[in-house]
Amino acid sequence: MKRLWFSSLLLLFLTLILLPQVLAHDMDPIVSTEWLAANLNNPKVVALDIRKIEDYQEGHIPGAVSAYYGIWSAPKEGRHMEYPPEDDLFDTIGDLGLRPDSMVVIVCKTYHCFYQAMAPRVLCTLQYAGLKNISVLDGGQEKWVNEGRPLSQAPAKPQKTAYRGKLNKEMHAEKDYVVSRLGKATFVDVREPVLFTGTKKQEFVEKAGHIPGAVNLPASEAYTKLGTFKKKEDLEILAVTAVGKDKSREIITYCDAGKCCPTWAFILTRVLGYKNVKLYDGSFEEWTKDSSLPVSR
Repeated sequence: MKRLWFSSLLLLFLTLILLPQVLAHDMDPIVSTEWLAANLNNPKVVALDIRKIEDYQEGHIPGAVSAYYGIWSAPKEGRHMEYPPEDDLFDTIGDLGLRPDSMVVIVCKTYHCFYQAMAPRVLCTLQYAGLKNISVLDGGQEKWVNEGRPLSQAPAKPQKTAYRGKLNKEMHAEKDYVVSRLGKATFVDVREPVLFTGTKKQEFVEKAGHIPGAVNLPASEAYTKLGTFKKKEDLEILAVTAVGKDKSREIITYCDAGKCCPTWAFILTRVLGYKNVKLYDGSFEEWTKDSSLPVSR
């Protein structure tokens, strides 16, 4: 009898501990066009079309809400990318009709790496704002169209909400923290090899090269030639080769300006289950503006 009581108590304890983790996400991090088509009438599902407004007006997934990529960042002096101020970010989310329990699917172009990076960037911004159920549409708008699925030109008119979340600052790394983790955390540079090695650099970056000790894992490597994400097992091979199998290891992703580093931050955490991943939003642009900080080539 005591053994049965103990077993029941243990089961209850494990349920209470594990249930929040199970319920934290109600859908996969990457959803298919089939899934979205089957769930368009679900009142909790909100497709966010982050393409340019003129692209949205030409034709979009029925019911998708226009949420142009540009509204999700607030450039400031010395930095091309920055999260919007808290009040502005929450107001934007509310204006789009999003609620804490919304199931958000981000839709973008995917035929080029310039566009592929946008959806994970917006996803991480929404996670930063406290939303939980956010996914990326695999293959984006192009895959939906190529499959002959329906389009609409009628703009969606979301019912505004008064969204007030809690900022998830644990996933965000500021420069001082990044400096303190040199030689301790694993730094993942998601830029193309020519930028990582210093063969080339962006005009707004002061120096060529990379943060000392960083490994190179380009964001573009996460995608197939068709603009879809690679299979999970292929993404796992890329990740393990770059950062190892220890999923508790601290990892900090960065790029040139903060646009592309969310790609692998998203994949490592939501797809592959790494537990301690941060993204350095200021990235190499901010790093190289500080002449006291080291750069390797």
